[in-house]
Amino acid sequence: MSATPIRIGASYWPGQFWADIANQKGWFKEAGLNVEMVDTNADYFASFDQVVKGELDIVAFTLYDLTLYQARGNDVVGFLASDYSSGADALVVRPGIGTVRDLAGKKIGLPKGTYLEYMWAVLLGRNDLKPDAVQIVEMSAEKGADELRSGRVDAIFTWEPFVGDALAKTGGKKLFDSSQIPGISWTIYASRGDFLRQHSSEIHKLMQVWKRTEEYIHKEPNEAYAIVAEVNRTTVAEVRAFAQLDKSLNPNENRAAFSYAGGFDSLHGSARRMNDFQIQAGLVNNQIESPKLLDSSFIHELTRNDFPASMTQ
Repeated sequence: MSATPIRIGASYWPGQFWADIANQKGWFKEAGLNVEMVDTNADYFASFDQVVKGELDIVAFTLYDLTLYQARGNDVVGFLASDYSSGADALVVRPGIGTVRDLAGKKIGLPKGTYLEYMWAVLLGRNDLKPDAVQIVEMSAEKGADELRSGRVDAIFTWEPFVGDALAKTGGKKLFDSSQIPGISWTIYASRGDFLRQHSSEIHKLMQVWKRTEEYIHKEPNEAYAIVAEVNRTTVAEVRAFAQLDKSLNPNENRAAFSYAGGFDSLHGSARRMNDFQIQAGLVNNQIESPKLLDSSFIHELTRNDFPASMTQ
């Protein structure tokens, strides 16, 4: 076991429950891994910079942000697709607003330049609204509920548990959530490219622990959710409800996510769509090459015995 720990960002999100559980169960140590869990809940987006700077080694990026960071010249690579949002990200509006089109001329609060703005752009397009039809007000997703209650904005785009918080505090309602477009928002564990190359054997072990823990969550959800609740200082009922709003992937689903396709159900297809949006929005100038963004070798090695030899070439 290495004396230098692998520093993994920890955030309260269903696709990241496995890491808290594995840490509490001692499964990282059993696998010969020295892991340090670092709480990133206070500022999730700041953890991406910490990976780039070498202050953290592995963080669960949104695919949108991973694409953004690589397009800006950072050597960040995704190797494990843990989940995609299936209702956990949502548009919440104040009372009196009945449709997305009713937001024309009004204000929406969200963190600019993030995957939430991308999701908002997709939603605008599906409702035949132009980007300038609604004014975006810069604010953190964590503070959206208070901003909506104060009347500073008419709607917010945020994630759970802040969606539930906003609904409770404002009496508003959801007009859209991520379950309506499966695969629009992926979460993918990523690191610096040099770290993955230098620590490939440890990453393979990490993948084994992830697989073991996901199987445990599936077989023993009550015990698993109790661990998550204790770590995150919440209730088992809240954890269970949160888990229903996110699709955690098993190994074979994970492998399929790395396949080449053009739709939202492919990491490659989604990344290219996101990159196109980022270029059009003036956030980046560079077209990314998705094979350099996504390293499927670790999930392929993990699942190679689950497929016929002809499919693993």
